[in-house]
Amino acid sequence: MITLSSNGKAISVSPAKWSSGVKSSYKWLLNGKKISGGKLSFTPSAKQKGAKLQYVESVGKTNSESNVIVIGQVFLAGPVTMAYTDSTSTTIIVNLPKTVPANAKATVTWFRGPFEVKEATGPQYLVATADQDSEITAAVSYSAKGFSSVNTVTQGITVPLVKREYNLIWADEFNGAVGSTVDSSIWVPQNGDGVAFGNKGWGNRERQWYTETQSSIDSSGALVINAARQGADAFTCYYKAPCEWISSKFVTKDKVGFKYGRIEARIKGSVGGGTWGAFWLLGANIDDRGWPGCGEIDVSELLGRDPKVNYGTLHGPLSQGGGRGGTVAMDNGFSNEYHTYSIDWLPDQITWYLDGQLYATVNKTDKDWVFDHEFYLIMNLAMGGIFGGDVDPAITQANMSFDYVRAYSINGVGEIIKH
Repeated sequence: MITLSSNGKAISVSPAKWSSGVKSSYKWLLNGKKISGGKLSFTPSAKQKGAKLQYVESVGKTNSESNVIVIGQVFLAGPVTMAYTDSTSTTIIVNLPKTVPANAKATVTWFRGPFEVKEATGPQYLVATADQDSEITAAVSYSAKGFSSVNTVTQGITVPLVKREYNLIWADEFNGAVGSTVDSSIWVPQNGDGVAFGNKGWGNRERQWYTETQSSIDSSGALVINAARQGADAFTCYYKAPCEWISSKFVTKDKVGFKYGRIEARIKGSVGGGTWGAFWLLGANIDDRGWPGCGEIDVSELLGRDPKVNYGTLHGPLSQGGGRGGTVAMDNGFSNEYHTYSIDWLPDQITWYLDGQLYATVNKTDKDWVFDHEFYLIMNLAMGGIFGGDVDPAITQANMSFDYVRAYSINGVGEIIKH
């Protein structure tokens, strides 16, 4: 095999090896045409920049052809390859060969299948959850002043799909006495209309006043939140009038925190225009960063005006109120029977599930990802508001039931923080 190499000025030949005593002839080809040149080297002229140069050595009718060099182009002294950095298979690195000139700059662009991974830069690639079952490749462009750039693509590495194993690490099964309410070692009632928290109408122009008395554990072992018109006028809401509704909201803030893992609840929602039941999480640093900088993860939002759809959404500093996520439809709706709502929350990906079936995925791609710290749980039944919509005047009460709330680790990833 004949190879050509360059020192930036002359191009040299590593000739083929023939049987002892065999005489060979050679020729240089410039863009396919024979030109003069030394037996083992060729010095191109400035006018030949951009032309393709090749060396051919022959014995009789047998030819051995070299690689092709483009004159004036950055020269690579070997192929560009990539490999995992170690046995953990968490990082891929591009192995960059020496170049002529030596100061040629390499720019690496990473691809997951046919799609560019815009957040990945440089010769190292941190393997993400989203890469599983996909082929990762790198396109490398070399450039240097006075030289034409050269582009090449590495071989692909297919990231294996890792089966997820779940281990229960925390749960509230709501097994208290019938008629009692939540466990005070876990849940804190967040009462009022939001004014006391500097967030009137809870930031959504909601119409209810929260009080823990509107919740109780029923005979089946479920926590039931009951929103009602009756009794609401005992409170004065932020809209400078007697409140229209009373309901309940509970949080685990400063009691129990969560970081990664599967978060899951079995819920029966409420129908009717204006009802808005939710199971969600907020960043535990909300007092310092505020919303949406703290991050919000909506596992389930059930709007009574659309009783066959569940919303799963993330809210961060970039996406804000619009959020990122998806929706899923239920053939029989969310109020006629219990459904299980879950997220798999990993350091670089959140996925949503309805009854064990995945329906939405958001990967870590930009500064909207603020889901790398402790969060706390929230369960509530709101009435009205920007997202909930106007309350149907014919509705006098609404119920939302929680059979359980659970947290699992995923392949060992998942943490409970007790305060």
